[in-house]
Amino acid sequence: TERVKGRGGRGRGAMATTAKLKVFRDNLMLSLEEEREAAVQLRDAVGQTEEPTTPLQDGHQVEHVCEEDEEGGLLLVKSNRFGRRDRVDSLAKLRAIYFLVSFSKSISTPFFVLYLQKEVGLSAGEVGLVAALQIVGGYLVSPAISVLVDRYQIHKQAWVASILVGIVPVQLIVLAHNFASALAVALSMAALDAPVRSLLDGQTLRFLGDQQHEYGKIRLWGAVGWGAGSLVGGTIVQFLGNQAAFGLAGASMAAVAGIVLSLDFSRLPSWDDGRGTGLAFRESARRLIPSAKYLVFLLVAIVAGFGATGLQSLLLMFLSDLGAPDFLEGLALSLATVSEVPMFYASGTIIKRHGAPTLMLVSMAAFVIRSVLVSFLVNPWLVLPLQLLHGLTFAGAWAAGVEIARQNSPPGLETSAQSLFSLAYNGVGGLSGSIVGGLLYDSLGARTMYRIKAALFAVVASAWLAHRQTEAEKSEEEARAAALKAAEMTPTTAVPRVN
Repeated sequence: TERVKGRGGRGRGAMATTAKLKVFRDNLMLSLEEEREAAVQLRDAVGQTEEPTTPLQDGHQVEHVCEEDEEGGLLLVKSNRFGRRDRVDSLAKLRAIYFLVSFSKSISTPFFVLYLQKEVGLSAGEVGLVAALQIVGGYLVSPAISVLVDRYQIHKQAWVASILVGIVPVQLIVLAHNFASALAVALSMAALDAPVRSLLDGQTLRFLGDQQHEYGKIRLWGAVGWGAGSLVGGTIVQFLGNQAAFGLAGASMAAVAGIVLSLDFSRLPSWDDGRGTGLAFRESARRLIPSAKYLVFLLVAIVAGFGATGLQSLLLMFLSDLGAPDFLEGLALSLATVSEVPMFYASGTIIKRHGAPTLMLVSMAAFVIRSVLVSFLVNPWLVLPLQLLHGLTFAGAWAAGVEIARQNSPPGLETSAQSLFSLAYNGVGGLSGSIVGGLLYDSLGARTMYRIKAALFAVVASAWLAHRQTEAEKSEEEARAAALKAAEMTPTTAVPRVN
């Protein structure tokens, strides 16, 4: 601006140059001191082959490319600085993605099961087997795909491809007329949809940068989308039929693909220095489990998924046995979904102040309380206040698990780490919870089943708490030993004695 003023120019060229400088300043949102430092770095970089970099900003490395203009001035050609405006825009898109993905899944998943039961005529056992194999297929495929995606850095391409291809089997649901065709559709849906959730969680953490504890405030829009999709999907099935409902689910996912394409992945940190790239598949998989401490957490995640799946999926059967009307069952599910929103919103603050493991332990304690109280239900309407604990038992556990998985993921393998946590919680835990829970329900009854699960949760939570306390004491002892050793090795200077 001073150069323009110094020339005394007030023509269109001078005004245009001044306007460009103002836009440059506004877009980068730098203070005057930061602008001077950036200008020095850019000026030193002119004529060099490597692009200059500045320190991390919002957890992202800033890169600038510049050239000299005809009069020797400095012209900014490209900058990937992740400014506040870019951040707000990206996070708004991620909120929309969570909403639309959950909106679509809340239609395709439950109404697929109802379609198999009512239209295809499968028995309850056949429907349960299809659902179980769908869980196994999806979560067995997801980790392997995620490792390959992380290794070759094809997050955006794989994300869009899995979304678009995954629409196809949803539209083919209405062509399933027997057990074999239903199973083929279910396995196709599971395998093609496997990377979507892990990519969504992993890339959300990358876009959040150094604000990753705010993940829950983005994730809560998934709960909103699930609630909205359940209401809209039921209405469409009733008045327009299954094909229209599955078509809406596919259209929602197509919109998700469009939003993913609009995300600017070039502003995310690149995995340089071989972090997550160039690794052999076996080496990448080995680095996903860096410590015995994380293995212990994965076992805890399996137990958490074991309890959460049975509690929610078998609850409607228990309420039906108690004589609950259909309206109450729908209201109970809606209330559980609504309870996730404040928990996801507050999870970032809780994790920042008390840590993700603490939130996981609180979630497990809430599960014990909820299971025990549900087991004593006589009046089905009293389940409504208990459904408010769903926010802690699911949203709290999920937010804590995502954060712990992030903390233990090797650099560049965030998507794979999220896929591994999802495999433990939803895959192994969810599948075993459904199978064992169903067997306990049939043989011992719902009340005993809930009490057994509550006891298991209490034992595992207590054991994990004791393990964490032992690890903390061990770390403190090692720190004290290191301090003493350092003090012994520090040379001391003798002080002359004064008589």
